[in-house]
Amino acid sequence: GQIDLKSPQDIQVYVVNTNFTLRWNYTGNDTNVTFSAEYRWFEDSETDEMEWKELPGCQNVTRRECDFSSAITEYYDTHHVRVRAERRKEVSPWSSIFEMIPYVIAQIGPPGIELQSTNGVIKIKVSPPEENQVRKLWIHFQYNLVIWENSSNAEFRSQSIFPTDVIDDLAPDTTYCLKVQATLPFELQEGLFSPIRCIKTTRKVNDLLCATNVSIFALNMEFYLHWNNQYKQHVSYNVQYLMGYLKKRHEGYSGEWLNVPGCENITDTQCNFSSIITATSGFYHLRVQAMSEYNKSCLSNEVKVDPLITNEIGPPGIKVDVSDVLLHIQISPPGGSESEVTRGYDDLSYWVLYWKNSSNNEEEIKMKEIKQTIGTLSDLMPSTLYCVKAQAFSRAYNKSSHYSKEQCIRTPGG
Repeated sequence: GQIDLKSPQDIQVYVVNTNFTLRWNYTGNDTNVTFSAEYRWFEDSETDEMEWKELPGCQNVTRRECDFSSAITEYYDTHHVRVRAERRKEVSPWSSIFEMIPYVIAQIGPPGIELQSTNGVIKIKVSPPEENQVRKLWIHFQYNLVIWENSSNAEFRSQSIFPTDVIDDLAPDTTYCLKVQATLPFELQEGLFSPIRCIKTTRKVNDLLCATNVSIFALNMEFYLHWNNQYKQHVSYNVQYLMGYLKKRHEGYSGEWLNVPGCENITDTQCNFSSIITATSGFYHLRVQAMSEYNKSCLSNEVKVDPLITNEIGPPGIKVDVSDVLLHIQISPPGGSESEVTRGYDDLSYWVLYWKNSSNNEEEIKMKEIKQTIGTLSDLMPSTLYCVKAQAFSRAYNKSSHYSKEQCIRTPGG
């Protein structure tokens, strides 16, 4: 055909999830023009010339865009796309080639959200961006929530949420608006936000049966849960835990809570839950179920335990001995040699402080770091009383213990 039709320009491909849209501009003022596109792709980075093929969904279209999602199945391969104008037997030259790797240019679409306002909190359920698509480009989303009061001077609050979660710390009888995006933090990818949804909070009913002020005390990898009882009649408690990774599941986790052994049907307001901490790398959620004698029950707020972060390191033990002008130090790790502390904090080291014990308060305190539980101090004076104390610390977790009790010993005479 004659080549007096102009070529399409500004070729762009937009990818959201696995939805592919081709768009272009056309400056010709010809009427009855349609457009058709071709594509080719290169597998395994081969540079051989691949043959051009008609692009399904983009043949003889009258608009300046077309959907070719059905054509793309290889998301990591390089693809070329080109478009031309057509009018009866006439065709324009092909446009410039648009080159793309689908995975690289794809955007994460908006997730779906369901909201429920109940008892002063907002319950949210998030469905993944690609939930209804046969072909999927991503897995393992995380979700970011932005929420604000529906008022003129609203402050925006941003937080990470699980697919099924509860948003608390909200004012009662207040309308909040929110939106959610899916993210892939390790790939530095942030998705499109869901449409804004607004919902009004209710007033929280104060159920006296519920356990309140649920908190964790953890020392030397011994973990205790404490709570308050505000109920004046008979009440018993079950302490329940959930493995942290289960909250990442989209199908929910309500049936996955387990009772902490030894903390079932108890009347005490504390529970040693060390037995469930089987791995220090994961995290756990705990809650207290209160039960009245009338079979009524109430669940407390949840608390999260990240064992090595929640735990506090106790002071080490210390023994000192002396020979000539060498002072020998033997340290027993926090919690004793069999403690989980040394296994959990594999970088555990010790600061040893030592000084002359004299009436002169100006005496210099010296410090030495030792990585083992045995160390030696050598820069000492004879016939001098020295005092020593030690502190355990982990650089990786930015944690340190209190100091041990002082031990004092005199060096032999010179």
